[in-house]
Amino acid sequence: MKKLYLAAAVLGMAAVIMTGCSGSDMNVTEADKTVHSAKEKEEGGEAEKGSFDDIDITKYVTLGNYKGLSVSVNDTAVTDEEIKEAEENSLARLTTTKPVTGRAVREGDTVNIDYEGKKDGVAFQGGTAQGKDLKIGSGTFIEGFEEGLIGANKGDTKELHLTFPEDYHSADLAGQDVVFNVKINSISEDEIPTLTDDVASKLDPDVSTAKEYREKLKEALQTTKSAAARTQAYNDLFVQVQDNSDIAVGDAIPEWLVEENKAAEKENFETSLAAYGMDLDTYLTQQGMTEADFDKTLEAYAQSIARQQLLVQALAKAENISISDADVEAQYEEDAATYGYSNAEDFKAAVKAQGQEESFKDAVLTRKVQEMLFKNAKVENPENVNW
Repeated sequence: MKKLYLAAAVLGMAAVIMTGCSGSDMNVTEADKTVHSAKEKEEGGEAEKGSFDDIDITKYVTLGNYKGLSVSVNDTAVTDEEIKEAEENSLARLTTTKPVTGRAVREGDTVNIDYEGKKDGVAFQGGTAQGKDLKIGSGTFIEGFEEGLIGANKGDTKELHLTFPEDYHSADLAGQDVVFNVKINSISEDEIPTLTDDVASKLDPDVSTAKEYREKLKEALQTTKSAAARTQAYNDLFVQVQDNSDIAVGDAIPEWLVEENKAAEKENFETSLAAYGMDLDTYLTQQGMTEADFDKTLEAYAQSIARQQLLVQALAKAENISISDADVEAQYEEDAATYGYSNAEDFKAAVKAQGQEESFKDAVLTRKVQEMLFKNAKVENPENVNW
């Protein structure tokens, strides 16, 4: 099942999250932090509560100017070059290979090789293979290996004198001089079709001509560029509001909110690692990080997200913004295709199965807050707004 990263993807706030500790952090003095923290302890510890309904948002956020801000919207026009690139990417999915005869290896070819690598005349571990397919120019092997096969013919044997990079993951080989003996078993090249009516229907059964397919590509590109432009404009405005406002930091942030974010982000991160066949311990070892280092980074990240959540709540309260069941259902409809679901009901079921219903509702509220900011902004290039 697809893992949903709703807080970032639905809201388009990933960029804001990554810069959430800028500007506005500087607006909260140490005295402010002390007051926030003292009040929280004095009033029974709101850190134990787990809902924005249970806190007084004005304790945590003093809004600055959030209306009449200037924002620029990126160009959303789709160019012929972009359509061509998308077409080429689509056609690449139908790539086949054909044997090469009568010429030598060149960039872009795939060669089937046997090779043996030796250091000081002794074969080293992992340096020998038979029947290995290698695409020339892929950068799969160390520098000089693939380049050294260009110009060779089928049946040739090449002796490559190479040096492993200083930062190579194996300490025994890092920076070491080695010799590879490589035999070229065969050469093949990619064959990419042109976009004909028949090929178009293979790429998309819902079209019957190449022209229709190109039109669908253009529509898809337009949707993507418009969404990206909207996300960037919304994020730019949100950062400005964040910089204009005083928002709780550090221990002054409700503890329950930070802990919720830490748990969610750690789960998301571990899920991402699992997709690459890696667990957290392995990742930390590879990065030379301790668990304490990771927890410190995670804490800062969770606080950054929490500060944005507090700001959203403050803006929603100031403008009497709320969400209805209809708003939530409409967002399910809009986002289903984005997450690769054929219908909103399947998407909704996936959200529920992953325990993300409340996060999704928070996302809908944030979107409404962002829309409010945009409607009240001075748009420098309104001709680019086509959403």
